[in-house]
Amino acid sequence: MKIWLIRHAKSSWSNPSQSDFDRPLNSRGKRDGPHMARWLAEQDDPATWIWSSDAARALAPAEFVREGFSAGSDQPVTAHELYLASPELMIDVLKRTPAEIDSVAVVAHNPGTTYLLNLLTGSNVTDNVPTFGVARLQYSGSWLELGPGACSLDLFTAPKLINTE
Repeated sequence: MKIWLIRHAKSSWSNPSQSDFDRPLNSRGKRDGPHMARWLAEQDDPATWIWSSDAARALAPAEFVREGFSAGSDQPVTAHELYLASPELMIDVLKRTPAEIDSVAVVAHNPGTTYLLNLLTGSNVTDNVPTFGVARLQYSGSWLELGPGACSLDLFTAPKLINTE
């Protein structure tokens, strides 16, 4: 089974009165979206289930993730609790993944995404998953058994590290 951990794309701070939850993507975030969708389309084990925070800066990249993985039109599935979630809360959301799904993605925020990556692998993979950074983990249990140290890292990248031209 695969777990794709994806941090939201770069967001805009151009409107200081806008709530954090409603912040849209900035120009780099919008540019990275198609780039990452093309890259995701080339990867093995595409996610067929996508969890996403319902914040604007996570929902927009979740659509690029859906496009890249050719996931169904009923994806992504939003979970408000993923907004600025702790890694433990993110695990609780992942445990709600249907049993028949063998590749899942979660699009969320930092620092939770970084902490979750390190918690699930039981190692300090990184101090910071960059914006639209992607980590793919290997997992062999049931979603209900997911917990600390249960995964191994397959892949870790970010928009600046890949070339889809």
